Amino acid sequence: MKFEKPSAPFLLFIVFFFGIATPLFAQNHQHLFNLSANAGVIDREPWPVVPHSGIRLWNTVTAWDAINTSQNSYDWTTLDLWLAKAGAHGQDVLYTFGSVPQWASSNPNDQSCMPYPGACDPPKDLNADGSGSDQPWKDFVTALVQHNQNSTTARIDSWEMWNEPMNPIYWNGTYAQFLRMVSDAYTIIKNADPKALVVSPAFAWESKAALDWMGNYLAAGGGKYADRIAVHGYVFDPYGKYGPPENLVPYYAAFHAVLQRYGQGSKPVWDTEANWGSKDNFNDPDMQAAWIARFYALHAFNHIRRLYWFLYNGGSIGGLWEKDPNDPRKPGTLLKPGIAYEQVGRWLVGATTAVCSSEQTIWSCGLSRVGGYQGLIVWDTSESCSQGNCGTHSFQVDSQYVNYRTLDGDTVQVTNGQVPIGAKPILLQNH
Repeated sequence: MKFEKPSAPFLLFIVFFFGIATPLFAQNHQHLFNLSANAGVIDREPWPVVPHSGIRLWNTVTAWDAINTSQNSYDWTTLDLWLAKAGAHGQDVLYTFGSVPQWASSNPNDQSCMPYPGACDPPKDLNADGSGSDQPWKDFVTALVQHNQNSTTARIDSWEMWNEPMNPIYWNGTYAQFLRMVSDAYTIIKNADPKALVVSPAFAWESKAALDWMGNYLAAGGGKYADRIAVHGYVFDPYGKYGPPENLVPYYAAFHAVLQRYGQGSKPVWDTEANWGSKDNFNDPDMQAAWIARFYALHAFNHIRRLYWFLYNGGSIGGLWEKDPNDPRKPGTLLKPGIAYEQVGRWLVGATTAVCSSEQTIWSCGLSRVGGYQGLIVWDTSESCSQGNCGTHSFQVDSQYVNYRTLDGDTVQVTNGQVPIGAKPILLQNH
């Protein structure tokens, strides 16, 4: 989650055509759908029931401090539970570094850090210019990588270098110190497993300050330590509140421009954390369903390779599933946004996406499949939902489309070339 309020976005709206259409990113979105989850799913709750390719280990009691409890002392219990669960369900694992242990922190009483004092400060043996032994950090990364190599269940195959270092509650050191740590970790990981994917620290795109931080990091040479680029793709309105998913389009354009400026534009982008905010922002279940479907679709059409939804079992924070109040081990309830997540996955996975267009408030995104299949995802941002009722209006469609699919999983025949469109996307199909 974000703890820092963004400055007013620098959006240029409306965007009519978008998508960075390069053959490098042509894909069927097999790995787009991923999750973050609270630790309950490893011992007290069912594993997520919605399809997902991978799981991100953050907010999972697996950070540096949780494992490396004191110098040369490691507790692998929780990490091994996550790896066992991921392995049993065939999911990839993305590990996110963060949270300097108090015993290793250069400022162990720093109250500005999250989640505890000293967690955002550099290790105590790193100087401001990046010199020093960096031994506690190197010891931890070495032990973690070796433990991972010896795992008999799943293995971590992707390593995210830090959680939101542009945010001073997570990182309060210099660029030189941070680059030294990233460089050391990159070397240790690649020496152990050259095929491992090293993912950049999780950047942000919602403000000029966030983009400037990323630009400075890349200018200092950070790009050479990344096989993939990570962003936390939260979207905001001009007042700093969580905004509509369509804000992703100008945000991503500005973000990608910075990557290109520093020679990183060809690297795949992963959105490793995002959601609509808390239920105070989007508290209607149908609007949450509309939001997540549009958000994933826009990721696909902007060629963002992965999105890790935060959080599957997060309750008021992006929750897609609700536990049984009487017994959390029982199946519980997949909520409307969880059903929408599942349905939009069926629309996109295996499909080739082209471009989206918007005309005033109506958005349409084309896709295709082998065998002559043509589809068009359509929605209207001017419509809304309230207490189970969603506003729609009639929309004229091309004669090739004979039916459409809804976020509830229904297939409906097109009648007289007209379909109802609203805030919740539908998928028009030619057969």
